[in-house]
Amino acid sequence: MPDSVWLHYDQKALDDQYNQRILVPDANEYMARHGVLSEQVRATLECQLDIPYGPSDDEKVDIFPAAQKGAPLVIYFHGGAWTRWHKDNNSFQAPHFVDAGATFIPVNFALVPQVSLEELVRQCKASVAWAYEHAADFGADPNKLYVAGHSSGAHVVGLIAVTDWATEYGLPADVIKGAYAASGMYDLEPVRLCSRQEYLNLDAEAENRLSAMRHIPERMPPMIIAYGGGEQKEFRRQSKDWAKELRRLGHPVVAELDLPGLHHFEVAEQFANPDGPLLQAIFQDMGLQ
Repeated sequence: MPDSVWLHYDQKALDDQYNQRILVPDANEYMARHGVLSEQVRATLECQLDIPYGPSDDEKVDIFPAAQKGAPLVIYFHGGAWTRWHKDNNSFQAPHFVDAGATFIPVNFALVPQVSLEELVRQCKASVAWAYEHAADFGADPNKLYVAGHSSGAHVVGLIAVTDWATEYGLPADVIKGAYAASGMYDLEPVRLCSRQEYLNLDAEAENRLSAMRHIPERMPPMIIAYGGGEQKEFRRQSKDWAKELRRLGHPVVAELDLPGLHHFEVAEQFANPDGPLLQAIFQDMGLQ
C-alpha cells in the first residue's frame, strides 16, 4: 500500500484532490462560456476598462459602476489555480452586482509561474489599496469596500482578510467591510505536497506566509464561506476547517454555505446567480436587500 503524504492520501490521491478537472473534465467549456458572456457584458454595460493599478501590464482592473453615487464596491479575484484565466473572463458577474446597487471591479494580475505566488498576492493587495484610494473617482464609497473570489481567488481573499492594512498600507484597519470566499484554500501545506508544487515552488517559509489559516488576527472582517457538494473533498475540508477556526476564535462568519450538488466551476457561477444562496447572502451582508 502506498505511503500517505497528507492525512490518509497517498501521492496520487492527494494530487487528484487538488485537481478539480478530474471531476469536471469539461472545465474549459465553462471558462469559454464565461469569456463569451463577459464580452457581451462589456459591450452592453457601462464600464471603464483596463484601468492600471500598478506598474506592470498585468496590473489592471475593469470598473462597472453602480448608477448611484456613493455605492459600495466589490473587488473580485478570479480563480484558475493561480496559473490561468483573466479579468476578461469575469465580467459576467457584473450586471447582478450593479443591478443590486454595487460597483463591481474584476482584477487582473500576473500569473504563476511568470511571477511567484507571493508577487501575485502582492498585486492583488495593491489593487485593494488602489481601489480604496480612487473609489471616489468612479463614484464609489471607499468606506464600503468588499472583496470576493473563487478558488485560487478565494485563497487571495483569505489573505486579504487577515492583512494588517494599517501597518502594511497605511489604510484604515477595517478597510475590508466583508470578505466572500468560495471554494478556497487557506492552508497551503497539502498544496505544497501535491503536484501543484511543480509550478508553485513553495518553500516552507512561503507556505507559512501564504497560508491565511496561520495568520488570523484579533480582528477580521465578516466572512461568507461557500463550497460545493460536488467538489473534491480536500477543497470542502479546507473551507470547513477555515470556517470552524474563525468561529473558534470568535470571528464573524456571516454564512457557511454548503451548496448541494454543485461542482467547482458551477460554484464560480453562483456569483452571477441572483436566486442562489451565495449572492443573496452577499447582498444581505452588504445591506443591498
